[in-house]
Amino acid sequence: MQGLELSRAFYDEVAAPMLRNELPSYVNQMAIGLVGEGSECFGFDDELSRDHDWGPGICVWVPEAVAGKIEPLLEPVFARFPTTFRGATVRMAPKFRNGRVGLFTIEGFYRKFINSSQPLSTWQQWYTVPEHFFAVATNGEVFSDPCGEFSAFRQTLLDFYPTDVMKKKLAARFATMAQSGQYNLLRVLKRNDTAAALLASSRFVESTIGALYLMQGKYMPFYKWAFRGMQDLQDGQHIAAKLHNVLALNLTQGADIVSRAEAAVEAVCIEMVALLQKKGLSRSNEAWLMEQAEMIQSQIENPQIRSLPVLHGVQCS
Repeated sequence: MQGLELSRAFYDEVAAPMLRNELPSYVNQMAIGLVGEGSECFGFDDELSRDHDWGPGICVWVPEAVAGKIEPLLEPVFARFPTTFRGATVRMAPKFRNGRVGLFTIEGFYRKFINSSQPLSTWQQWYTVPEHFFAVATNGEVFSDPCGEFSAFRQTLLDFYPTDVMKKKLAARFATMAQSGQYNLLRVLKRNDTAAALLASSRFVESTIGALYLMQGKYMPFYKWAFRGMQDLQDGQHIAAKLHNVLALNLTQGADIVSRAEAAVEAVCIEMVALLQKKGLSRSNEAWLMEQAEMIQSQIENPQIRSLPVLHGVQCS
């Protein structure tokens, strides 16, 4: 059983009955679930994940206005939770929480990840928050939220970027794919600069992954989970297979390495252009992705965003 499923069972069987019985006047003011940092919140945990900071636990979110009143009542309930559940250590003792489970204010939780205690209202806010922070703030599951305040905030983020911000980020990804994969990778290979070639191919792969997440309306998680997560996206497994061919290139051997690298990169680019067309973001078959990037950017309605350099904001997270 993965951590999120285990925590849901812990909530249903242990936490929910105790909270209803011991804090009946306050339980309806609590949102409860498991969202945030940790592979289990993404559903990416496995046997290796269990060597640290893993086990059943819950997040309880309340408004700042009532947190001071609820905390001294809630902590004694946490202290009476069992120490193990289905053979796993329960993480609700203070020494096991690591800031990932326990009591949080709604405002403080979102402020930590998106630098705002209120739903985002400007394009600059949406544009400047790293994408993996949005992923962390919207992953996992909300088990209960009678008042709906936490879930309403969460939904504004799940609704994804404003269209112009999404297009600007997508244009930057395609421009980076062109610069790193279609241009610089081949040039540095001709110079036998293996270190630069590894960096260029890595940037190409990460930018491709970032572009795919954007086109699917999903936030790309922290880099070590990005490739794993893309395989759960529509078209993700197909693109992942193409990217495997880039990652599998032996950049230190073979007189034909430049042609092999070019073929592997172009196979990815062809598929990504097809996805652009499928999403209605391009009608062009142009293979040079910098031109695709400029076409995406030309569709942006907000003049401030449209005037930014096409490579502005190239970082994926």
